[in-house]
Amino acid sequence: MRSPSLTSLSPVYPSRRWADFPLEDRSNEEIYERLRYNASQGHTVDTRKLAEFLVVERNERPNTRLFSALILANVDPVEGSAADVGALLSELRAEGLEPDAGVCHDALKALAVHPDYILRSEILDFMRQRWFTLSSGGHHDVIAGLLRERQYEMALDRLDLMLREGRPAQDWLLDMTLYLLAEAEEIDEALRIMQQRNASGTTISASLWYHLLDKASSVFHYQATLYTWRRRVEPSYLNPPTGICMNVLITASRAGDAQLATDVFRVLGNRGTVFDHSHYEVLIETYIAASDLRTALSVLSIMAAANVVPDEGSTRPIFRYLRELPGGAGEAFEILRGLRESERVVPTAALNVVLEAAIHHSQLSEAMEAYKSLHALCVQGPDTGTFNTLLKGCNAAGRKDLAMFLAAEMNALGVKPDALTYDRLLLTCLNEEDYEDAMRYYDEMRAQGWVPRQGTFNAVVKKCAEKGDMRAWEVLGDMKELGVAGERIRGWLEANWRGNGPEEDESVEGYAGQRRRVRTAAQV
Repeated sequence: MRSPSLTSLSPVYPSRRWADFPLEDRSNEEIYERLRYNASQGHTVDTRKLAEFLVVERNERPNTRLFSALILANVDPVEGSAADVGALLSELRAEGLEPDAGVCHDALKALAVHPDYILRSEILDFMRQRWFTLSSGGHHDVIAGLLRERQYEMALDRLDLMLREGRPAQDWLLDMTLYLLAEAEEIDEALRIMQQRNASGTTISASLWYHLLDKASSVFHYQATLYTWRRRVEPSYLNPPTGICMNVLITASRAGDAQLATDVFRVLGNRGTVFDHSHYEVLIETYIAASDLRTALSVLSIMAAANVVPDEGSTRPIFRYLRELPGGAGEAFEILRGLRESERVVPTAALNVVLEAAIHHSQLSEAMEAYKSLHALCVQGPDTGTFNTLLKGCNAAGRKDLAMFLAAEMNALGVKPDALTYDRLLLTCLNEEDYEDAMRYYDEMRAQGWVPRQGTFNAVVKKCAEKGDMRAWEVLGDMKELGVAGERIRGWLEANWRGNGPEEDESVEGYAGQRRRVRTAAQV
């Protein structure tokens, strides 16, 4: 049936518009046509007024055309509802009428906007019983309703069936399908439909490409992210914001796609983005995931050259990679040497991670050889982390002599020790029969306000107890004062103490306080 536009001309008065004439001057057929038009636009109030006019003023008996328009008017997203559709269908039957194919299709269209799975199923069952053929538009409306109900599997099954039967899907339905699937993080299906549409040459809006890239990268879906990036960003059709670029960078990192990660840096660089640790570290993770150790180490060099000094956190992906390779430290060291020979900047953090990997594999001698080359490789020289790593190896190997050498090196180079430095020196010296150096480091550490790790506290207490050294009680008192959990080691000390305990008139805490006063006075 013809649906006149809002400005359609009257067939009687061709030079004037519909609104120029009162309803009394209109024929029933004209009013029915206008009724249908208002309903299709979701003009619920105008549709009711026209229907009432036909029934009251023109004595039209209730018929399927009237009910069909009233049902269709429920396509309005605000005024319409599935409940009104159901009520109108019940009223139609109460009038002794039966829904025809047009009424059913109009109901399905309204239910595409206001989904009601049960009512839709009843209508489709009724249509099958009456051998009504579901039109192409009806298929679209059913699928749209299922999508809005988040019945994605059923909607996609119907969509695939429709396409297999040779019924082309309209762009609005495909856009809606893609948008809702991406929003629901059903990225695999969204990608499949996007690929099908793109292969068929269908025009896809820039906003839809953007939406898929945004959602795919936010859940780190590699295939969809890569597909969208290559077809829209690489040709410069789309310029995603920094937030999406960072998600793409992380996605590339997880997949080990160095090419994609590098292109993200190109886009960010063109925008004048100031790169910080987070950008470079994701890039390092990308190359490590691709087992490209050389390039990952080169990124550390690039960072240093850009005055973004890498630290221990920057090298964690490299360390995780090297700890799985017994010979990885040597390979990494040769790469760093090659970088330096190419006049590239080699930051201290890069050599530190090589030392860390060597120590992890109990290769202390190899680590020391690498340390001897540090000044030639790294302009900045060693830092506290360098010595802390080597001291860890000394402790594991029981090399107090080497630890003392490293402590002297730190002092000579003016490298400031930290709590971990003292902690590891203490533990190394504690392994000796003569452990006075360990206690000296303990006193120095405490005088500077640094707190040993709990395992170190326990080791000092046990060593002193083994020798019947009253300082075991002092250390126990320190633990209590500092809030370090000491109940277990206290119980152990009380059960295993073989020396003379504190004086009877002096508590353990009192003895520890007295020892601290003596220690402080000696330092002063």
